[in-house]
Amino acid sequence: MTTAHGTVDRQTHEQPGLRTLGEVLAHSSGPLLVAGGLSWVATYVVEVLIGVTLGEEVHASPELSSSVLVWLWPATFMAAIFFLGAGLLGVGMQVGRRARVLAASGGLLALVACGASLVNLVKLTGVVGEMDASDRLGFLGVIGVLGGSVVLGVAAIRGRALSPNVRLTLALLPLSFVPAIIATIPLEGVAPDYVVADLPFPVVGLVLAVVGLALSRQRD
Repeated sequence: MTTAHGTVDRQTHEQPGLRTLGEVLAHSSGPLLVAGGLSWVATYVVEVLIGVTLGEEVHASPELSSSVLVWLWPATFMAAIFFLGAGLLGVGMQVGRRARVLAASGGLLALVACGASLVNLVKLTGVVGEMDASDRLGFLGVIGVLGGSVVLGVAAIRGRALSPNVRLTLALLPLSFVPAIIATIPLEGVAPDYVVADLPFPVVGLVLAVVGLALSRQRD
């Protein structure tokens, strides 16, 4: 049998923990976005190094066990998705009070990105079977990051949370991803595939890193 006094005691002990988790995510959103954005830049650098040092054939058909560089390629990519997803979760904590439904929807997409990337990171360790990474999970993680960014950007606009530049960038940047891919098509006949194929990722990563820096300054 639970008394009213006991119920109040439990709530008093539970709520601070929940608030602390939300505060940590919200406070860490900037650094997490910086880490995720720079990880996408690092992924591109690793990809180019693979093409330059190991050749286009290895780039086209990579074997994870053949080289540390080849293993780092998907590992840094998945790490980027995890950090970006976690950063967006923190953004959702910041805008949730003013646009709860949109913030919850964007947070869910960010959570999907975190989950998909974590599964792939575990698969890359080889502790649960053959060392591998699922392209479908990687695609799901990218959709979670881009979709979460759009929804949370719209939530921030509607709730007038964050700075105007940050909320507009979050809402509009992912929408430019497909045009950025299309813009690389003319380069395909000029530059190697390892230079052109994933070029939009470091560009988007750099912009998200700048957004993260802006968020960090707002929190200070």
